[in-house]
Amino acid sequence: MNEITLRGTYSEMGEELGKLLHKSNYKPPPVPEERLELARGCESALEEYAPSLLEEIDAVVEAGKYEETSLKAFELSLGPYPEWGCSIFAVSGNHTTTGNVIFARNYDWESESQELFTVFRTYPEGALSSLTCTDLLVGRYGGINEAGLAIGLTAIPGSRRDHPGVMLHLVVRWVLDNCRTVKDAVAFIEKIPHVRGNNYLVADLQGDMALVQACPENVEVVGPVDGLVAATNHFQTSNMQAFEIDKYIPPSSVPRLEFIRKWFKNRRGKIDMPQAQSVLSGRLSTGDGVCQDIEWEGVRFATIWAWTYETGRRSLQIAGGLPCEVDFEEFSF
Repeated sequence: MNEITLRGTYSEMGEELGKLLHKSNYKPPPVPEERLELARGCESALEEYAPSLLEEIDAVVEAGKYEETSLKAFELSLGPYPEWGCSIFAVSGNHTTTGNVIFARNYDWESESQELFTVFRTYPEGALSSLTCTDLLVGRYGGINEAGLAIGLTAIPGSRRDHPGVMLHLVVRWVLDNCRTVKDAVAFIEKIPHVRGNNYLVADLQGDMALVQACPENVEVVGPVDGLVAATNHFQTSNMQAFEIDKYIPPSSVPRLEFIRKWFKNRRGKIDMPQAQSVLSGRLSTGDGVCQDIEWEGVRFATIWAWTYETGRRSLQIAGGLPCEVDFEEFSF
């Protein structure tokens, strides 16, 4: 697990990160020729809706001497989704032992990406500080900010055609830098153009929670049901399912969502952090949770990190590996 702390203006943070990457001899993934036009469209969208992040990306490229590489295009457009994915849920304070929202998230990806897993502590000048997890550079896959807002995302592999827009990890980063409430986050996610399908789960210090289902064609917000909001790797409402190709939904997506819902329905008493972590760490293969560890077409795919959060704290409980094999540890900012 890597840890990086960045402070200053967006240009200064990008410069610092670029120098770190150059020193470590970081090589960005290749970007196919057909995605370069998409990257240019995503750059235009980012310039309109989140210009500070484009400023940071440009500073990374310049300071790290990546002008002649694929770094910028990759950070703007990423690559295609795999056929598997993540699990995420939040429980309202009415159902927890402390009265605060508990937020829990598994990140499932190719195991070889584990070495890129990084905890970022980010203190942008004029914006909100945050504690986040990612295997990317400027974008984030989820985390918390100083206002107590938490956000995480899951992929929708059934959303097959990418469109120019603000890519998922940059959506999360902008929300953490600028939004204090679920209402603020939802407003931003609703107004921007989306590259592909994603679920964004958000919760705030006031106890509000929401699942924002987004794709290039539509955005729809789903509230909690009896104190639970959960998402895996498919859309949950008919309006959004119209934009999803069923055959590309990961086979474990529905079972993972059903496990979370069944666990919540069958709970005894109020929920605490260890109970939420047990859902993340229990193996899907044995029916004990949503942690995945499989071989698929010669590639090991697994839950390579996980985290939980209780609103009101400035810390995450992070498992920096398969949560069924490693303990959760506290990281603060």
